[in-house]
Amino acid sequence: MVSYRVIQISRVRLNPYVRLLQAALVEAGVPCSTIERLTPRTLPSRPDTRLVVHLHWLELQFASATCTSSLRRLLGLVSALVLLKLRGARLVYTVHNLSPHEQSLPVLSRVASRLVFGLADALHVHDETVRVRVAQHCGTPKKVHVVPHGSYIGAYPNSCTRQEARAKLQLPEDAFIYLCLGQVRRYKGVQDLISAFGQLPAGNQQLVLAGHVHDTAYAQQLALTTEALSGIHTWFSYVDDAEVQYFMQACDVCVLPYRDMTTSGAAILAFSFGKPIVAPALGGFPELADAGRGIVYDPQQKDGLLLALLQARSTDMAAAGQKALSWATEHDWRILVPRFIEIYEGALGTRQRIGNIE
Repeated sequence: MVSYRVIQISRVRLNPYVRLLQAALVEAGVPCSTIERLTPRTLPSRPDTRLVVHLHWLELQFASATCTSSLRRLLGLVSALVLLKLRGARLVYTVHNLSPHEQSLPVLSRVASRLVFGLADALHVHDETVRVRVAQHCGTPKKVHVVPHGSYIGAYPNSCTRQEARAKLQLPEDAFIYLCLGQVRRYKGVQDLISAFGQLPAGNQQLVLAGHVHDTAYAQQLALTTEALSGIHTWFSYVDDAEVQYFMQACDVCVLPYRDMTTSGAAILAFSFGKPIVAPALGGFPELADAGRGIVYDPQQKDGLLLALLQARSTDMAAAGQKALSWATEHDWRILVPRFIEIYEGALGTRQRIGNIE
């Protein structure tokens, strides 16, 4: 058992990321707990020089309905972080998003990032591309550490067959199925995917769009667009954990036509079910899709997504899926957790090298 403990701060409930990291830390002998929000009221009651606070999804800590309320929450968060550091605790911040995808308060978001970058003893990112960008923002490259995103293998039920999944979703058994699964937001480029799919030559192909649409106006817009095209199936509602397997097992490839990205849990989810991806050459997508695990396209190219969808039809997606699953297996949280421990111990000033990990 180590001599320190970790408290994770996260308001995200649907994504099992924090839960999986906590389980791996506890299994490795690191006491770890999670709270949803950090404020002066939720601070530990006494000084603790052996405490690491691990913050996730900064923007959700201060997001609120009004600017005044958001500012108040941000001030509370920063005050709590400063007090913790004065008491001897250390701060690690995982940069899931370099900037919020749908910014209602862009200035406040930039201020929040700068403050937390400055307060953090260590910054964690998931790939080298983001490391470079974060290092430029924080001005202290040495405190930016890369640990890849852990897989979601075992985090969701996965017992159905391809045939059972297609029967449940009432999809043709012999069709080529493109899937776009996850919360539907404008920055994810779902309209671009619908447009590209509509330009495909006639053939035995289907497009499945599944996930909750947060913006009512956007939901109506998507509904009007999809009604005019054949071969598109929509499930615009929350997909329960137990239902994820049906969408994943039914598809041939997962399409992630994002317009902006820092980290994509959707790509990791696809790999965890043995599904390759089609994605733009943004952020960490090229690295993820490398070695035959998917197809990347130039988002600046007018027909880039369309050509990628066509390429998927002529590529052995089953073989690509096996490579994707191998990647996910190699990125088990238990394999990655020593690298998080090294970050924590480095922040505490008791860093110990583990193998040849930098």
